[in-house]
Amino acid sequence: MASVDVHRSLVSVMALNLKRGFNRIFWSLTVGWALSCIVLFPLKMQWDGQQEALSRHYTDMKMCQQLMVERPEWDMTKNCFERIDENEKNTMALYSFKNFWVWDVGFWRFEILAVILPPLFLYGLAALFRWVGTGFAASSK
Repeated sequence: MASVDVHRSLVSVMALNLKRGFNRIFWSLTVGWALSCIVLFPLKMQWDGQQEALSRHYTDMKMCQQLMVERPEWDMTKNCFERIDENEKNTMALYSFKNFWVWDVGFWRFEILAVILPPLFLYGLAALFRWVGTGFAASSK
């Protein structure tokens, strides 16, 4: 009989530790999600903006070179290179590290929703599954 009691106590301890473990996993993932929304997403937007600016600069450079060959008498070919360099400088300043938090500050309401709603939805879904699962469990009466 003693082995049955030990087994029951181990099962109850495991169930308690399982719940605590899943809560710790949930909160760890929630903190990771929040950091990725607040830091990694703006970094990715900054990186993509810089890559787009460089790509556009190279395309504009080719167009200016082509204009210089085909239509050197046009007024817009006279300062074409200066204009595209100025555009690149302005775009890179927009996507610089100095302006890193512009997206977060500009869209802070969306940011709060993006940080809070997905973990809240998952926690509610897990609670629903747990509630349904306990409904199928045999009663201990």
